[in-house]
Amino acid sequence: MKLNITILSFAAVVAFSISSTPSAEAGKKLKNLKVLSPDLGKKVGKGMKDLTKGLGVKCVACHVKGKMDKDDVPAKEYSRTFIKVVLENPDKRQEALKTLMKEMKLDKVKNEAKIWKAFDTWKAK
Repeated sequence: MKLNITILSFAAVVAFSISSTPSAEAGKKLKNLKVLSPDLGKKVGKGMKDLTKGLGVKCVACHVKGKMDKDDVPAKEYSRTFIKVVLENPDKRQEALKTLMKEMKLDKVKNEAKIWKAFDTWKAK
């Protein structure tokens, strides 16, 4: 019984220390943002997750794995143009989405509402 309590106590201490340790991403400064403001902080990532889920793609559709700030994937520039157009001209969002889908060779999006949720995240104060 004492052994079980000791093991559970140790597990609780380990779990607490892991949960209170900042993630590797938490302290990283955002780099190479050309359309979105670095002041958005974590909202950039949250919006990107919604955008990728909405489009039905993975991060590597636009980013080099482990080198998110690199511009080595053409789709990254297509996405920047899309984001810029929609942020500046929300009434052109459907046209911009069709262009992005064509450039990324996507037949359809997975969840269009998620795409627009990303923009709501980026516009929120």
